[in-house]
Order: sequence, then structure tokens, then C-alpha cells
Amino acid sequence: MIRPYPVEKAYLIDDSEVDLFVHKKFIELRHLANEIVTFTSPSQALEKMATIPDNEAPGILFLDLNMPIINGFEFLEKAKHISSDVFKRMRVVILTSSNSIADRERAQAFDNVISFIPKPLTVQGIDDIIKLIGTDK
Repeated sequence: MIRPYPVEKAYLIDDSEVDLFVHKKFIELRHLANEIVTFTSPSQALEKMATIPDNEAPGILFLDLNMPIINGFEFLEKAKHISSDVFKRMRVVILTSSNSIADRERAQAFDNVISFIPKPLTVQGIDDIIKLIGTDK
């Protein structure tokens, strides 16, 4: 029996198409989201967020920190100002190759960052997120 999806929509933002492919497959495998939207450009994700109604906000956003032009922290700051209602509705999971304590602390300063996971995302990582978001409803 397939369980219902914990979230309706997930956004994945990463400049690596390989990472996007792998992460999307794990999310599909664990039935985390009904719809998965991928972005290789944080700018494209910001443009999309600026145009969606509050009720169409993704339930969860997986975000790479180390990207050119706009890094993950810059994305979070811009997203908060572009559409604060959409931003408040999203739970954010940081996916990164960084093991910096400073990066972890900076990410946790955002109220909606629920997890900081080293890349690559794994089945266990998804299961941990499912448990985590199951407790915050």
C-alpha cells in the first residue's frame, strides 16, 4: 500500500543536474511529494515563487548552498522578501557539501529551515525528513 504524500509540492534547487536527478529519484522513491519541481537556477525559482498564489507554495524546498551567482543564503534572503507568505509556508532542507558549523548556524537562523543534510540525499535522509514534517503539522 502506498501511503499518502506528506507534501503536495516540493522544490529542488541545485546547480548540478546530476544532484537534481538523484535527489528527485529519492523523493519519488519515498513518496515525499506528489509534485516535484526542479530548478538549476535560484533566479528561476525566485521568479516562480513571485508569481504563485500563497496556497500553491511548495510544502518543502530542498536547497543547495554552494551555487554560482546566487548562493543558498542569498536565495533565502531574496525569497523572504519576494513573497513572505509563500516563504513562510515552506519548510526548507539545506542540502550541501559544506560541513561548516558557521553555515549550519546561519541556516538555522531562518525559522523555516528544518534540516541541514550533507549531500548526497539518501533514502534515510528522506525518511528522517518525513518523520520530522509529520511532527510539525
